[in-house]
Amino acid sequence: MHPITHDQIRAGFVNCTKGEAKRMALPSLDSVDWENLDYFGWRDPGSPAVGGLALWRGDETVSIALRATARTASMKQGMCSLCHTFHPSADVAMMGARRAGSRGREGNSVGAAMCADLACSLYARKIKQPRRVQPQETLDLTARVERLQANLDRFVSRVVDGL
Repeated sequence: MHPITHDQIRAGFVNCTKGEAKRMALPSLDSVDWENLDYFGWRDPGSPAVGGLALWRGDETVSIALRATARTASMKQGMCSLCHTFHPSADVAMMGARRAGSRGREGNSVGAAMCADLACSLYARKIKQPRRVQPQETLDLTARVERLQANLDRFVSRVVDGL
């Protein structure tokens, strides 16, 4: 992934107002490993239910404001719908995003179960290990990354294009 600046992230928001984008807390970008990311995801440490993701779509930055449901620890497990990593239930969050444009202003939203830390790119590349043993998978690194990118594109399209 090509690096993204704070200004590009803020300008790229498609599902919130300019004021909301300006007030959104963004983490430091100084030590981001852009080479191993398919998107940049973050959670607001001051408001854990708030997060976002930003990515390049063609030559434009698209940023999506996310809202996470409350997580509770249990003996159950969950799977991220983007990278297909299994986690203890507390490490998977249902992330909701208002749709872009008039549909979002009318209250329409989409949701997906995602890694709570939004580190799907690192899990797909096995750079970061989840706290749960993973089922045996026959996909190689390239196929895992392609699956993540396809699932990410589907989610972004649902938010941006209403698909």
